This record gives sequence, structure tokens and C-alpha cells, in this order.
Amino acid sequence: MRYEFSVGDNNNGRHAKPRRRHGIVIAGLVVLLVATAILVTRMEACADAPRPDTKETGRAAFYQDWTHGNCSLDVRSDLVVSVSTEEYADSAACGGYLDVTGPRGTVRVQVVDRCPGCRRGDLDLSRTAFARIAAEGQGVAQIAYHLVRNPKMDRPLSFRVKQGSTSFWMGVQVIDHGNPLSGVSVEQEGAWQPLTRSWDNYWVAGGLGAGPFTVRVLDVYGNSAVAHGIRLRPGETQRTSHRLYATSAASTPEPMATPVPVPAPTWQRAPGVTDRCA
Repeated sequence: MRYEFSVGDNNNGRHAKPRRRHGIVIAGLVVLLVATAILVTRMEACADAPRPDTKETGRAAFYQDWTHGNCSLDVRSDLVVSVSTEEYADSAACGGYLDVTGPRGTVRVQVVDRCPGCRRGDLDLSRTAFARIAAEGQGVAQIAYHLVRNPKMDRPLSFRVKQGSTSFWMGVQVIDHGNPLSGVSVEQEGAWQPLTRSWDNYWVAGGLGAGPFTVRVLDVYGNSAVAHGIRLRPGETQRTSHRLYATSAASTPEPMATPVPVPAPTWQRAPGVTDRCA
């Protein structure tokens, strides 16, 4: 961020008094500090994924191309959603599930992408998911939604090591975890080394060695699982028998009060323009 300050010549060509320059410098520093504080506050507010037990309201549209998303997931279902940059929260929302209620009913969708053109509360659903909650010809629907706790998962945890990973640097993705994740760590000499969440839904660290690795996964509800024998095989999906929570604890879609219909939508995409990241 760049700030420029200019001061007019109020001294008829003569040098301004040092005391006046000091006042200008101090004023400039105050402005810079205030602007920095605002920026930091805004950045903190943007890192805010859907929270447990919090119901949101907003609007939903639909999108057709789900072959690739910011979450880097292999999309196996046509019931998916992208969320605003604020709720995406540098991939913290990836792989989690939302129950979305519209005029026609409720649908459960997996978060697989970020919608840069969306505000908090705006969802970009797959066409199939949108048709479950509203008439497709409507284009935009008023909705209510919430983060699902312990969604039913057909498969146990899987791991994928990122392409380009080596013994000096590695990225690992957790698949089929159900609940949003709060942390991933790798055992190193009897201690857990935390990995750093990346914007593309991989957890990264340097100097982990050649493996095989023991990986611990934590979700936002405090559930955990430990998987052994994860190998340094970039691009390969490595399946395990571990789950973050028991299948008996899995939840079913939870309907909410149908939102009040709104007048004609005030936001829409221009023809031929998309607002999703490549």
C-alpha cells in the first residue's frame, strides 16, 4: 500500500520552518497508522469461515462448471458450493458441508471453491443443488444456511501429497474429513510438527524428510485422527481406514425456516463473465 503526501508552497519560495515540517510528518504518520489499523482489522475480518452452530442468511445463484476449484478437490458430487472470500478464509472452509434452505427445501452441499464476486451470505451453488431449493428460472433465491456438524461420509480419510513435494518441502491435502479442519501435524522425532494451511487447501512444511509419515488431523469440533504410513508419493491419493468421528454420530440434512422471498435480485453476472478463480 502506497501513501503520498504533498505540501503546497505557503512560504513564497522560502524553506518552511523545521517545526512546520515536523508537524506534517507527525500528521502523516498518524494517517499511516490509522490506515494500517483499518487494513489489519479488515484482514482479520476476512479470515472468517462459516462457524459452528451459526446460522447465516443471504442469497444463492448457481454455476455450471465445477471441474476445478480453489480447494483443489476432485469433485465427485454435483451437490457443491463456492463461498465468499471472507467465508473461504484461506481454504479453512474447504471440504466442509453446508445445509442450505430455500423456497423449495433444503440441500446439503460440500464447499469446494471460492466465489470472489460474492459477499458474505452469498453462495454460488451447482445447478443441481440450486434446483433442490428454488426454481432454476428464478436465477437468485433467498436462503438460510449453516455449517454441518459430523456430516455423513461415505469414505474414511484419505491423503494426497502435492505435486512437486520432496524430502525438503511437502504439501499434504486431507480428503473426506467432513468437518472443517483446524490443524494438521506430522510426527517428527516424537513431537508433533504443525503444518501451515495454504490458500489451495494443502498443508505445507519444510524439512520433513522422505517419510513414511504419521499424520494427525484435527477438526474444529476437537475430533482427531492419526494415520500412519503416509508416503511421499506426489499426486497419489492414499486411503486409510480412519475417520474423525464415528459413523453413528453422522448427521442428516437439517431444514431451517424458509427465508422470506425478496424482490427482483440486485446482483447478477454480466453475460459471458465469470467471477470464480481459474
